[in-house]
Amino acid sequence: MKAHNIFFLPVILLLNGCFPEKHIEFNVVPVNGNIEKFSDELIKKGFTKTQATEDNQVNLKGDFLEKECEIYVYGTKKSRIAYKVTVNLPVEVHDSIDADFGKMQKLFATKYGKGMNRYQQYQNSERFLFNEPKRIRHTRTGDFTRYRTDSGTITLEVNSGYISITFLDKVNDEINKAESDEGLRQRE
Repeated sequence: MKAHNIFFLPVILLLNGCFPEKHIEFNVVPVNGNIEKFSDELIKKGFTKTQATEDNQVNLKGDFLEKECEIYVYGTKKSRIAYKVTVNLPVEVHDSIDADFGKMQKLFATKYGKGMNRYQQYQNSERFLFNEPKRIRHTRTGDFTRYRTDSGTITLEVNSGYISITFLDKVNDEINKAESDEGLRQRE
């Protein structure tokens, strides 16, 4: 019986390695490959390239969720593989941020499933609110909802005056971490 288990373990690992890894998608484009090739695919979809401020980063502008946004594509340090895309929505007033954050949470929940939330605002226990009208929860800077999928993580976050959405590819983020660790070891 043990010989069968020992035989099947390498077979299962081999078969598992033969299936291609699925990458998270941004605007129907898988976050994979060289950052220039990935950004070229986004340019074909209507985004325009702007001046980059950092190495291994490509800056774009264009419509996302029907708003003119700034898009940042990040690549790994050594191999320049795209691993993360951050979308900064335009600056809005607080009431608009509240409404948009709620709409985006519902939209992303239908696509990616239930998200994990963290809210910065202190919430009073209901037992202390017996004599007050129903309190409404407002979003604050630092509030976020994170959606985990097999291919990566999507994070909606309220920043100071705007909402950002980050698409982090699971496979390529591991490559980024490995390359960052390798660079740290070489400096020591």
